[in-house]
Amino acid sequence: MKKQTLQSRETAQRILAAARDVFSAHGFSGSTVDGIAQAAGVNKATLYYQIGDKETLYAEVVRGVIGGAADSIEQDLKEARTPVDMLKVYIRNMALAADQNPWMPRIMMWELASGGGNLPDAALQAFARILGILGRILDKGVRGGAFNKTDPVVLHMMVMGAFALYKTSTPVRERVPGLAEKTAQEGETVSGRVAGEVERVVLGGIVKQPSPKPRVPSRAGIRQAKPGLAP
Repeated sequence: MKKQTLQSRETAQRILAAARDVFSAHGFSGSTVDGIAQAAGVNKATLYYQIGDKETLYAEVVRGVIGGAADSIEQDLKEARTPVDMLKVYIRNMALAADQNPWMPRIMMWELASGGGNLPDAALQAFARILGILGRILDKGVRGGAFNKTDPVVLHMMVMGAFALYKTSTPVRERVPGLAEKTAQEGETVSGRVAGEVERVVLGGIVKQPSPKPRVPSRAGIRQAKPGLAP
C-alpha cells in the first residue's frame, strides 16, 4: 500500500511538471490535456484521476508558486528587524521564486497578454496575500518615518515585472551587441546581481532621506549684511 501511495505521488508530480512546461510554452488556451498527458508519459484517465481537469491543473501550477512565495516571505520576515530589512526579504524571495520556478514568468506573460481571464480564484487569493504582506511592510516603514508612502500594487508590478522581463528576454539579450557575454554568464538568473540592482533602485526611491540642515551664515557674512558694517 505504501509503495502504491509513493508511486501515485510520483505520478502526480510528473504530471504537474509536464503541465508547467506545456502551460509556459503555449499558455492556458494553447495547451491541451492530451498534450500534457503525452508530455507526462501517462494516459488522460490517469491524469484526470491524479489531478483533475485542465483548469484544476492550471490552478495547482499557479497557486503553488505564489502561495509558496508568500510562505517563504512570512517565514523570513520573522528574522527581519527593520522595514528596510523586511523590504529586502520581499524582493529577494520574489527573485528566488522566479529562479526556482523558471516557467512561472512565462505563464504570467501569457496571462497578461490574454487579460488574466484564466487565473483561478486560488491564484488570485495567493496574489492578494503577497500584496497584503508587502502593504504591511510599507505601512510599517511609513509609520516609523523610514519610507515614503508607496502603492504596494505599483511596487510589486515594478519588482516582478523586472524579474519576469529579465528572465524571458534572454534570447533577445543574447543578440544585443555588448550584452551577449554578460547574458552567457548570467542567463536568466535574477536572484543574484539582478535582485541586488532592483533592491538598490527600489530602496533609493522609497527610503526617506534626511532633510538637509538649514545653512547658518558665517559671522563675517552677518557683519557684511548689516548696514554700516561693510569693511
